[in-house]
Amino acid sequence: MFVDSKTKPAIAMKSTLTFPIKQALFTLFALSFLFAIPQQADAQRSNNFITANDIDADIVPRLSHKDAEIGITSREGSVDLLLTNESILIQFTDTFLEKIEGEIRESDDLSDATHLGTVIRSMVSSGVKTLLDRALAIPLYEIDAVYYENGRLFIINREGKELFEGLEIDNKQVMEDFRRRDARRFVAEAERRMI
Repeated sequence: MFVDSKTKPAIAMKSTLTFPIKQALFTLFALSFLFAIPQQADAQRSNNFITANDIDADIVPRLSHKDAEIGITSREGSVDLLLTNESILIQFTDTFLEKIEGEIRESDDLSDATHLGTVIRSMVSSGVKTLLDRALAIPLYEIDAVYYENGRLFIINREGKELFEGLEIDNKQVMEDFRRRDARRFVAEAERRMI
């Protein structure tokens, strides 16, 4: 899941949720804070602009590989990185979403859960697919460079900052988890569209 290791909440919760589901919840909260709050602030302003502290990105419906110019999937199968003529999208794979749903269904069967665990499971099971079944789209005009170096795919924004730098799923850096050949094809296609 999309978890920035530098900003993980330091909260200890005792519940019967499995580790991937907890990561999904942290991801959901992180996405809410990263994108809902700036969008709300922008909506309150009369003019819309981009500052060095935010990036013009949208939460959009997921895209299939066949509808993208190119799509690559992480080796462990949880994240898709897609390219269109206008943007780079990052999203969970169908397989990963199905795995999360399966874990939620299994956790619903537990009878020894605390009240808080039951409430959280209920909230998660009723809306996790809807909430996580989205993609994050970053317009190409926000991207300064895309390259592959030392086994890592780099996406650099206009301020010179690496996007998805601390992104981990199951203790694996997502941007280091793409096959070299796939990453290089992605870079070549992105560079063609960024000119």
